[in-house]
Amino acid sequence: MSPEEDKLDEIRKRIDEIDAAIVDLLSKRMAYAKQVKDVKVRMNMPIKDGRREEMVIENWCEHARMNRRGGEYDLSEEMMKKMAALIIAYTVNNELLANVSDMSV
Repeated sequence: MSPEEDKLDEIRKRIDEIDAAIVDLLSKRMAYAKQVKDVKVRMNMPIKDGRREEMVIENWCEHARMNRRGGEYDLSEEMMKKMAALIIAYTVNNELLANVSDMSV
């Protein structure tokens, strides 16, 4: 392998490590979301909370803005909004499906 190919492999390994960390964090986030759902059910609260969803998306955007000021890479707010919205939609959908299956038992 050439030195450039070695460098490329090393960079890709670092990306793979970051991807694995993202997966681990998403798994932890889903576990906490399940705990939130369980508490909401006990409190007779709706699972979907639009205000909280907007707040989470805004937090992601704020992190993007902070990163832009001091980070190595400019994360767009648009990308953060899309990622946060996707994660929220997936989480809420899972919570709603789990709640329906819990009710049928």
